[in-house]
Amino acid sequence: MNKKMHQDPGKIIDLYTETTAGEHSRDMFHGWLTDGNDSEEKDKALYELWKRTKGDSDERRTVASFNSLMYKAQSNRGRKLGQKILRYTASIAAAVAVAAIYIAVRNTPADVNFVEHFVPSGHSEKIVLPDGTDVYTNSGTILLYSENYGRDSRTVYMLGEANFKVKKDSDTPFIVKSKDFSVTALGTEFDVSSYPDDPYFKATLISGSIKIRQNDSDAEFLLMPAEQIIYNKPTSQYQKIVGVDLYEATAWQRGELIFKGATMNEILLVLERKFDVTFQYRSNVFNGDKFNFKFKKETTLPEIMSIIMEVADNFTYKAEDDIYYIDRKR
Repeated sequence: MNKKMHQDPGKIIDLYTETTAGEHSRDMFHGWLTDGNDSEEKDKALYELWKRTKGDSDERRTVASFNSLMYKAQSNRGRKLGQKILRYTASIAAAVAVAAIYIAVRNTPADVNFVEHFVPSGHSEKIVLPDGTDVYTNSGTILLYSENYGRDSRTVYMLGEANFKVKKDSDTPFIVKSKDFSVTALGTEFDVSSYPDDPYFKATLISGSIKIRQNDSDAEFLLMPAEQIIYNKPTSQYQKIVGVDLYEATAWQRGELIFKGATMNEILLVLERKFDVTFQYRSNVFNGDKFNFKFKKETTLPEIMSIIMEVADNFTYKAEDDIYYIDRKR
């Protein structure tokens, strides 16, 4: 098996990502990815995998599968990842999430080691960076930073959502990089939402000031407190909002859910991450209607679904373990 893998890394990676592997096979595959052999071939195959999967209509399911796999496979958070290991992890479940970070950091030196934090669905976590910056991460978030963070730069790579309370350092800007944007600050507090499966990128300033720049573009924005930038990925349109309700913008940190003008697809996506469940439904079940909801921290998922179902009045659902099957109301 190892000999065959050595001969054709691309086919082995494709085969693995297209099949369901057992625990033993997964361990063998991961070991092969990280053994240092055929590095260039593996690297090229992963990049091709990213290009094929980045436009998948089923990207949301791919990310959900990856989140589940990461939760099962990762026993220790905050572990160190070499640059090559970081890249190889992307193929374990055709993981669009890590593949996106792979693209973001691909130009860094190969010998740079990264510290990785992954927060699975249904969880949140507070992380303190080496310089004292507090990061409060939402469910389904991946955060990476160099092992040398704080020496010459303060850059973190993120997919998901996090609140940053940045330790002031006028000599070294603090930078958050996602697949499409970078956010720069000195000493401030702000919230960034950049899930790969969400249709929007959002940055909200709570205090201080931040500069937002779109990667590979001249688009740049300077935010003042209580201002927010929303980037619509499907339409490539920006919206700047002044006078944002910061209590609502940070509701997720208190465990609350606030939806304003959200479609049912957007609502279910948030519920999947918060409660670590999967919703299965046909694309034509919901129309483009938008809803407003507010749920307290202690509200259970069945209670939330009951309220949403009553208000929407166009669907029914059946729950089997952590999978919710939704059908159009007859």
